[in-house]
This record gives sequence, C-alpha cells and structure tokens, in this order.
Amino acid sequence: MSRVVLTLFCGADDGEAVAAALRDCLHLPVHQRREAVLGRDFDDAATGERVAGTLARVAVEVELAAVRVEEALAAATQARRRLPFRWRTVAITDGGRVV
Repeated sequence: MSRVVLTLFCGADDGEAVAAALRDCLHLPVHQRREAVLGRDFDDAATGERVAGTLARVAVEVELAAVRVEEALAAATQARRRLPFRWRTVAITDGGRVV
C-alpha cells in the first residue's frame, strides 16, 4: 500500500476547522503550521490580504494511504471554511522512528 503526505494550504481562520474535519474523518494524527505567503495570489486572497500582498495561511498535513486522499479531500471540502484551499500529495519512499 503506497503512502503519501497530503498537505492542504488554507486560510488562517479555516485551519482549525479543516484539521478537525480530517482528524474526525481519518482518525490519524494531523499536523498544522502557520505560514506567511508573500505575493499576490488574488484567487485565494481575502480583501485585506490583497492590499497587503501577504497571505496568512495554515498548512495542514496528514500521512495516509494514497487510496484515502479522495476521502480526505471530501472531508476538507465539507468543513466550515471561508476561503478556498489548495492541496498536494507527496509520495513517501521511506520513514521511521528513531529512539
């Protein structure tokens, strides 16, 4: 079974709702980190962000089986959010835990 890291980039105010939706749907650990995106991506920007040219975003990440990506995206789509989100997957070729 191939595994991927799914990362969703969403508005800062939407991060908690998207992360909770993924956690509740997948029952897997979900990671969040705040990011500042410099630039003018007007398609995803709120009004204040368009003026400032800085997007306040949260990256929400979860490691899961590749066959569950569609399920995860459906859960994130249905989450209560204000702005659109972008997403990407990256294949995991190796990993582990060192003690």
